[in-house]
Amino acid sequence: MSDDIVSKNGEIVGQWNGESVEDLKKVLMGARANLRKNKDKVEHTGIPHSDQFPEDLKNFTAYILWAVDKNQNVLVGSGANRTETVESIREFYANDEAKASIDRHNLEK
Repeated sequence: MSDDIVSKNGEIVGQWNGESVEDLKKVLMGARANLRKNKDKVEHTGIPHSDQFPEDLKNFTAYILWAVDKNQNVLVGSGANRTETVESIREFYANDEAKASIDRHNLEK
């Protein structure tokens, strides 16, 4: 698998080896000014190593998950500027699903 980070317009704007989302965050921050100048951007779909996402988080939609590193840290948020753990996202996801289930149950009454 390639380590290329690809912009929306198809330009390779950096590399990420999948080791640390902190490294990825730095690469993305460094590429932003040049991307803006060229009216381009990187979206989460342009990040390599998507195979590192646990199966249960592949359909997570509460907020953007950019990448999961080898230590189960996740780069998140619309600005790719926050880090969470896989476990904390699972807890949020479980609680969100539980709340939605309760809401559906209350609507049925």
